[in-house]
Amino acid sequence: MKPDSSPKNLPDLVFVVQFRDPAELGSARFAGRAEHVMSGQNTEFETPEELVDFFGRVMNQLKPRSQKGIRQ
Repeated sequence: MKPDSSPKNLPDLVFVVQFRDPAELGSARFAGRAEHVMSGQNTEFETPEELVDFFGRVMNQLKPRSQKGIRQ
């Protein structure tokens, strides 16, 4: 069986997201930390929008490299 080489398995699209315990004093309900595994870029977030913005910023930086050889 060959590994799936579809775009969803590109290593430069891997992120780790860690959510804070919502019971933590002063913690927002949707808060935590996200890191892009390949680059080490990371951010703290308090809202879903901040998390999605981080994903977008990192993926836009990688766009030319990630789209090589991918049909659209």
